[in-house]
Amino acid sequence: MNYLLVVVGGGVGALLRYISTQAINGIFNSKFTLGTFFVNCIGSLLIGFLISFFDAFSIENKWKLLIVTGFLGGYTTYSAYSYETINYIINGNIKYAIINIIIHNILCLLLVVAGIWLNKIIFVK
Repeated sequence: MNYLLVVVGGGVGALLRYISTQAINGIFNSKFTLGTFFVNCIGSLLIGFLISFFDAFSIENKWKLLIVTGFLGGYTTYSAYSYETINYIINGNIKYAIINIIIHNILCLLLVVAGIWLNKIIFVK
């Protein structure tokens, strides 16, 4: 049942991400990816609010799986990264927070470049 909750939430989140980014990018017609920025900001706000809410009111874990892991996971993975980094800071583990920021921002950008490079080597000749 837990897997189903994550799948359903993730599907809805991914669909809403697509709709949101298309709408925002269409409205503002900007060269900057405002849609992605908007989704990541909203997702970060929601994960902070919802995890605090669920913990404060002892909400059943199935709702966390559906909404936080599933929906927000499909809507944006940036929200999980943001929450985990702030959680390190709140718990006094500044070193892990800084490491988390560095590896996510630098390594993931480098991996995108590596993926593009691999595609060019393998498929584009």
